[in-house]
Amino acid sequence: MKRGFAQIVAGGMLLAGAGGCTSTWQTAAADVTPGGWEKPAEIRIENADSVTLRDADLFLRYDERFTEDTLTVRIATVAPDSLRFEESFLLAIARSDGPAALTRECSIPYRSRIRLTRTGEYRFIVTPLRPVRGVEAVGIRLSKSL
Repeated sequence: MKRGFAQIVAGGMLLAGAGGCTSTWQTAAADVTPGGWEKPAEIRIENADSVTLRDADLFLRYDERFTEDTLTVRIATVAPDSLRFEESFLLAIARSDGPAALTRECSIPYRSRIRLTRTGEYRFIVTPLRPVRGVEAVGIRLSKSL
């Protein structure tokens, strides 16, 4: 009897470890040319969960050459089945006057309570509407909606 109980506990721990321990967020970024970002930046995220609602934030990593307080970008989302959605998005960047490391990062809410309904690789293609200096990387952060 003691051995059977140990096997049940071990099996339950194995199932708990395999079933519910996925991360509640995903982040991916693409490097861009800091001297003048003007070409599309492609961000790839692998999706295995087609049920969970998520919030998406767009983030920028930038250096001291970036002086903008707003930036309009074009975001194209391409699903694994090649379905494409494209829109313009205005980033309002909150400036900080405090000391920073060599690079800074800002995160702007993009979409809330979205569902990526297909499993596979999603591509987010972000393009500035005009050239901008000082941006080193652009990325997207998906987190589980509350």
